[in-house]
Amino acid sequence: MANAVSTSEKRKTVRQSYDRITTTIEREWLAQIIAGTKKIEYREIKPYWTKRFKRVSVPFELRLLNGMNPPVPEVTVLIRRITRRAGQYRLHIKKVLGFKHWDKRRQKPKR
Repeated sequence: MANAVSTSEKRKTVRQSYDRITTTIEREWLAQIIAGTKKIEYREIKPYWTKRFKRVSVPFELRLLNGMNPPVPEVTVLIRRITRRAGQYRLHIKKVLGFKHWDKRRQKPKR
C-alpha cells in the first residue's frame, strides 16, 4: 500500500477544534493584536460576557470583527486563560491563528 498515510502523519495535519466566540473590536485594537503588541483583550464584567465565557472551555478561539459591511477586517486568536481584575475580564492571547482582509505591512484594511 504505497498510498497509505500513517496515523502520526494524519495527526500533524489535523487542527485541534476549539470552542469559538465571535464579537466586534475597534480597528486600533485589531491592528495591535495582529501586530503582536496587544496580548490581552479586555471585556467588562457583565452578565452577557459571564454567560458566554461559561459556555466555552479554555483554551478557545476568539474571532474579532471590525465593522459590519463585508469584507470586514477580522482576526482569530487563541485565548489561553481568562482572569478578572478591576471590573474587567482579561482575555490572555496565546497566539494569532489567522486574519482576513487586513494588510499587515500597511496596518490597514485591504480594499
